[in-house]
Amino acid sequence: MIRLAFVTAIGFSIIGCSGGDGAPSASQIQSDLDTSFGGYTTAAEQPNFGDADMLAIPKFDVTFASNVSAAGSSTPTQSYRVALLWGHFPAANADSDADTDAQSAAWTGTVSVDQGAVDVVRTLSFDDGDSIAPRDDPRAVSFVSHTLPFVDGLLLDVGVTGQDPKPMLHFATNELTTDVDLDAVAASAGSVVHASGDQGLAVVGWNESNETCPGGVAYGRWVKMKAGVGTLRARILSAGGEDRGYAEGIWGRAPQRDAEVFFAKSINPAGAFDSLVEGTYTDGALQGTMGNDVTQTGSFLGLYSDGHDMSDGRGVFVAKWMGTCSPI
Repeated sequence: MIRLAFVTAIGFSIIGCSGGDGAPSASQIQSDLDTSFGGYTTAAEQPNFGDADMLAIPKFDVTFASNVSAAGSSTPTQSYRVALLWGHFPAANADSDADTDAQSAAWTGTVSVDQGAVDVVRTLSFDDGDSIAPRDDPRAVSFVSHTLPFVDGLLLDVGVTGQDPKPMLHFATNELTTDVDLDAVAASAGSVVHASGDQGLAVVGWNESNETCPGGVAYGRWVKMKAGVGTLRARILSAGGEDRGYAEGIWGRAPQRDAEVFFAKSINPAGAFDSLVEGTYTDGALQGTMGNDVTQTGSFLGLYSDGHDMSDGRGVFVAKWMGTCSPI
C-alpha cells in the first residue's frame, strides 16, 4: 500500500492542507474511513495529486552531504540507515482539539558513534544559519540547526565496528542529549525523545546489513482537522534520499471499524499509481501494509506528532517503508 518511510523530518517548513475547495471535510473523512482503502483506488492521478501544498514539503538536500571514511578501522560489522528529525515534535494528541504552541530553538551539537563512521547522506531544511562543520573525525558529525517552529533533520549512513552487543548512536546538543539504540530502532517504528516544552527528537531507521529488499523513507504532514480526524501528505524517498513520488491519505477513528486507522495512496512523480496503504496508529506510532487492492508488496512503520492544519510546521510524521522481494 503506501511506501512510507522515515522520516526523518526536520526543520522542515511543512505546510499542510489549506481546507480549500478540494479538501475533504472532517465528516467526509470519517465516512471514508469505513470504506475499502478509505475510498482510494489504483487509478492514475495528476502529478503531486494536483496539490500545490504537496510541493511545499521540503526535500532532503545533498548540499551538506559528507562521506568521511573510517581510515585505519575495520570493515563495519553492521550498517544502518537512520533518519533523525528534531524541533517542534510534541507528544501525539490526535484525540484532542488541544495543541502545543511551537517555540523556536537552536540545536548545536554532534551525532556520533564510539567505533565506526557516520556519513551524512542528506539534510532536511538546513537553511541560512544552519551548517555541518568541516569533518576530520569519521565517527562524529557536528552541526548547527535552527527550528522556528519547523523541524530539521539528517539522513545518515552509520557503520558500526567492534563487537558491542548494543550499537549506539549518540545525539548530544544544547537542547537534548540522548543515546539511540540502533538495533531497537531497526526492529520497531522508531523512537521519540521529548525535551522541554514542544521540542523533541524522532528517529527511524533500519539495519542495511540485514535488508536485501528495497526500502526507504516517507515524511510529511500529519494534519489534525479536529479531534480524532485528519489528513496526511508526504514525500516518498528511496534509501538514498532520492524522490520516488508523493502520498496523500486520511486518518481517524473509524466508527464502524471501532479503531484508529489510516489509509493512503502513493504515486510516482508523473502521477502513475504506486501503492495503496492501510494501517493503524496509536500513541505516536503507526504501522501498516502497502500494495495494490489485491496483493501486499511491503510494510511500513513510523512516528507522528500532533498538530493543526496551519502554516506553522505542526503535524509531522516520518516512517520507513520496506518492500518485499516478491509479492505476498
